[in-house]
Amino acid sequence: MSRTICTVDDLAQLPDDELRACLAQLRVAIHEAKREHAAARRDARISADKTLEFGSFVWCPRGHQRLSAPIRLSPQTPVEELPVRAKARGALFELNIFCVEDLSAISEQELMMTDAIGAKTVNRLREVLACVGLDFLPDPSDEVAAFERIQSGQHDACCPATLK
Repeated sequence: MSRTICTVDDLAQLPDDELRACLAQLRVAIHEAKREHAAARRDARISADKTLEFGSFVWCPRGHQRLSAPIRLSPQTPVEELPVRAKARGALFELNIFCVEDLSAISEQELMMTDAIGAKTVNRLREVLACVGLDFLPDPSDEVAAFERIQSGQHDACCPATLK
């Protein structure tokens, strides 16, 4: 059964055991709306002075879920649903990463520069990206080094013949 949340009063009517889950999904919906609004402004689909309008939210309770249950991943899976620590999630939000697809626009090196994200978290995120057929953005320094090796004629045996 879905519920439309239009006011704070609507939230107050929720049973205590449902309130936390509703707020978590509302937060995800607000982040997605902000991301879409920013993209629309950037692409000039709306005027630059247009403010974000978020009138209501339809919440569908999922019931109790086991934490060990596998996550169904897609490029649009919100960061909140990923198996990483809360501090790492916060760091991802600060980097404007709100869903799995956003991870493909950043390099591993950029992630590792944040205090809350370490090698273990990067490995988990790499696995998440691989599950949906994506990968991190290549590290710019790696691309420059590869280009310089090709230009100097020093390339790996695995390089295609067309690069030689």
